[in-house]
Amino acid sequence: MKGTASLLKSLALGIALIALFAAGQKTARADEVTISGSTTGSVTGVPQLTFTGNANFSGTTALGIGSLSGSNSLGSFFLSTAPTQTLSGSFTLNITFTAPAGINGGQGTTYTATITGSVSPNIDQGGVNVHFNNPTQTFTFSHGTTSGSFTLTLADLFVQTGRSAQITAGFTGSQSTVPEPATMLLLGTGLAGAAAGLRRRRKGVRS
Repeated sequence: MKGTASLLKSLALGIALIALFAAGQKTARADEVTISGSTTGSVTGVPQLTFTGNANFSGTTALGIGSLSGSNSLGSFFLSTAPTQTLSGSFTLNITFTAPAGINGGQGTTYTATITGSVSPNIDQGGVNVHFNNPTQTFTFSHGTTSGSFTLTLADLFVQTGRSAQITAGFTGSQSTVPEPATMLLLGTGLAGAAAGLRRRRKGVRS
């Protein structure tokens, strides 16, 4: 019985150490997430408002936080003339991600997310407001060596007559290295060996 108890304690300690090691490895390998891609979009119902997509945006998280603005914004609106009547319309933004690869639902190396919004006049300031209906989107990804997730949040904006306004976004996320098959095999072999030893010990006690 003492031998069995001792083996059980050793097995439990071994599992605890392996779990602690695995958790430490995951934390140590947590890394920044780099996203990149392009955008297209269309406006319906407000002919004075046009959208120009960004053919190549990129950004990376720093301490889990990143931003897409300036030359890396998601595109820009331009309002040519002030609406002379109360106009309402809609907007569709298509974001095609080329990185990170392996986003859930994607095909190959790209994934396109569709975000819709509404356009309404801002009479007091002489322009229009653009409001996104689903401004926060969370994506998961896995491509063999790393896996993780990131959350993208778009900000509503005001477009003044004769001016352009960029679609800016913030994002957070993290990624971890996927355990190598050899490591998982070694772990499984070790646990199987410990279990076999426990069975042999029990048989010896019974006989």
